[in-house]
Amino acid sequence: MQDIIRQKLEQIDALFPPERLEKSKERWTRLWQGEAPLDRYPFLFAPFQFGYYCAGLTPEECLLANLDDILAHGQTRDDFIPAFFPGCRQSTIPSMFGAEEIVVDGDYSCRHLIGDPEDIDRLPEPSLGPGTVAYDWLVMEEYALDATEGRLPVHPTDMQGPADVCGQLWGYDAFLASAYEDPERYHRLMTSVTEAFIRFWDAQRRLCGDRFVGTHLYGWNWVPADAGASISADSLVMVSPAYYREFYQPYLQRIGETFGGMAVHSCGDFSAVIPDLCATPTLKAVNAGQMTVAELHNAGVDARTLIIAWAAPDNLEEIFQLIRDRRLRVDMTIGGIWPTTPQGVKPLAEWTTEDRDVMREFEDRVMALAAEIPQSTIAVR
Repeated sequence: MQDIIRQKLEQIDALFPPERLEKSKERWTRLWQGEAPLDRYPFLFAPFQFGYYCAGLTPEECLLANLDDILAHGQTRDDFIPAFFPGCRQSTIPSMFGAEEIVVDGDYSCRHLIGDPEDIDRLPEPSLGPGTVAYDWLVMEEYALDATEGRLPVHPTDMQGPADVCGQLWGYDAFLASAYEDPERYHRLMTSVTEAFIRFWDAQRRLCGDRFVGTHLYGWNWVPADAGASISADSLVMVSPAYYREFYQPYLQRIGETFGGMAVHSCGDFSAVIPDLCATPTLKAVNAGQMTVAELHNAGVDARTLIIAWAAPDNLEEIFQLIRDRRLRVDMTIGGIWPTTPQGVKPLAEWTTEDRDVMREFEDRVMALAAEIPQSTIAVR
C-alpha cells in the first residue's frame, strides 16, 4: 500500500471509529426499512470537492480525490459512510455494444450505433472486455479495492437505465417512436440493453463482494445490502403515464426483480409518471435531480417510497416539517456547509477557525431539526 494512501486511511479510521459507523448505518437502515428513527433522523452534507460526474481521472487520482473528500466529511457529524465512488460516463453501457465514446468539454457521450431499425438486428452481444468503458470502470474499482487492501467500500459507477442507453445508441426521438412503429425491434433492443445493465451491475457486485455499496444516487450515499439496484432514467420526463406502463415499466421491473429492489433517478419534472413509477413492483426509492421533496410528495410519493433528494440550506425547516407532518422517508443530502472562496470550495488545509465556527453553527441547526423527528414520526411498516 502506498504511504500516502495508508496515512489517509489511518486518518479516516480515527475520524470514523466503528461506533460512529455502526450508529449511522443503523439510522440509514431504519430509514430504508420504514422504521422509527434510532436517536435522530439521518442526513448527509453534500460532497466536498470530488465532482459527482467526475470522469477522466486515473484510478489513483480518483482514489486520492475520494479519500480527501472523506477526510472533509470526518470534520462533521453527518451520517456519511466512507466509500469509493468512481464517477460517471454515459457511454458506459453503450460501449458494451461497441459504441465509440465521444468527449466534448468534459461531457461523455457516444456515437450512435443505430441509424435505422434494421441496425438493431446487427447489434453484437454486449461485452465487458478490454476496450469498453465498462471494463475501465471494473479496472478502477479493482484498483481501489487493491490499493486500500479492501479497507474502503466501493460504489458502482453511475448506471444509465435501459431507455436512456437506447437513446444514446439511437437518438431519443427515433427510439421512442419505434415503440409504436416497430414494437418487435423496440422490445428486442430494450431486452438486450436491460440484460447488459444486469450483467454489468452484477459484475461490479461480484468484484466488490461484501465491500459493495449498491447505489450511485448519490455516489456518496450508503444503503443497506437489500436496497437493490440504482437506475438513472432521465428520459422519464419525455413519456406519458401510458407509455411508461407499456414500454418502460417491464424493463425497470426486470432489474428490480433480479436484484431485490431498485431506486430510480430522473432529472427535470417527471411528475406525470410518478404515480405509476411508485406503483411499479420492487421500487423502493425515487431520486429527483431538480424536484424538491415537497414537489415529489405532491406528485404522489408517500411514506411507502423513500425519497432521495437534495436539500438547500434555506428551507430545511420546511422540509423537516413536511417529514414530520406527512411521515415521509427522505434520504437527504444538504448543501451549503463547506467554506468557499470566489474560486470554489476551500481546501481542507485552508479552513480557518471562523470557517469551522460557521460550519458548526449550521451543523447544530441541522442536528436540532433531525433530533425532533423521533418524537413525531410513526413507523410505516
